[in-house]
Amino acid sequence: MKKTEIHIFRIVLWIVALSFSMNARAQETSDSIDTESDDFVTVSFLIGSPLKAIYSTFGHGTLRLQCPAYQLDFVFTFETDTNVSSFMTAVAGSADAKFVAVPIEEYIADARQLGRELRQYRINLTLDERKLLWQKLDEEMMAGAYRHFNFFYTNCVTTSIQELKQCLIGEQLVWGPAEFPSTLIDGDFCRYACRNSEWTEFVVMTFIGNAYDKYAEFESKIMPETLIDVMRKASFVNDSTGQARPVVSDPGTVVLKGTSDETDSFFSPTICFAFLLLVTLLITALQRWLGMKRLAKAYDLLLFGAQLAVFLLMIYMTFVSELFRNNWNWYFVAFVPVPLLLMFLTGKNNKQTKAWMIYSAVLMLFILATPLIGALDMPHQLITASLLVRSVNRAFTENNKEKE
Repeated sequence: MKKTEIHIFRIVLWIVALSFSMNARAQETSDSIDTESDDFVTVSFLIGSPLKAIYSTFGHGTLRLQCPAYQLDFVFTFETDTNVSSFMTAVAGSADAKFVAVPIEEYIADARQLGRELRQYRINLTLDERKLLWQKLDEEMMAGAYRHFNFFYTNCVTTSIQELKQCLIGEQLVWGPAEFPSTLIDGDFCRYACRNSEWTEFVVMTFIGNAYDKYAEFESKIMPETLIDVMRKASFVNDSTGQARPVVSDPGTVVLKGTSDETDSFFSPTICFAFLLLVTLLITALQRWLGMKRLAKAYDLLLFGAQLAVFLLMIYMTFVSELFRNNWNWYFVAFVPVPLLLMFLTGKNNKQTKAWMIYSAVLMLFILATPLIGALDMPHQLITASLLVRSVNRAFTENNKEKE
């Protein structure tokens, strides 16, 4: 959602007006606007429904700030560009992101174009806290992109909550009891969060590694779709008196009805990689029965080359990326490029049958371990099965060479 900078001058003027109202609370402006009226500034959560696009799987949570007296109505949203390259940098945990202020008309128009539903819930901040929040969000916007976006730790919801907590005056945000799905281990939580997009789940599971079995902090497990339920159970608690009030008590209003088609795509990871396995079996049959060795060799180079590419990406994600900060990934077993090493680094006169058989046995054991390891699933193991078929074929081929 690309934002324009033409609104910055208007927002700067608003900062000046807001600062004036906070420093001169007992006075009215030259236009006789009551800056101490409770509806001078209102703050709401604006929740966007999930979409099928891989970068919109989790929905979107933003803060809407309104000042009817000055006819100001902005959505402060934490974003990066929603295109393929920025999605990959987001997966890598290195996409620059920042708060942007979008006029409500523009925000609704963009949501309507995407077919996204928007729901709004008013937040029970005091007037001074609402003014301070707007000031801090303006400062965040002017600060630019100094943070890296990722799906779990620095996203639209976590940053909005951080800004909300920083504007509290003499009180604190106290969470209610943790409930499903935040009680799940991180991997199972990710699967739940990705349940509307199998491809998003596939990408996340490829790189999550040993973070699957960990428990992230509570705030990292709040999604746009669960944000309001969580906030209804949370409270603003006064530091001096202990008096509490709910963060959100508003039943909510539908700002825009959704029109997005939520039908699952037929080409799911399971379908695609089952097709890959079928192609692998067909190539192997053509090689064994019709002697199509050149086709089989070209296919091996393509399959094992793709395996190497994924392995290198996994190395980056594991040891460089800021997304999961894990140091082990079970899918290293499937994607470590042993086949290419055996094909190119072993001399022609050396016996390779045993090496190929050992590698095949490892892949078979890895597939059998699927029910025992949460991070493993069918789409990935269909890829492993394709590698296994070609590895076993290589073992038989090398064995026949050694007998000649």
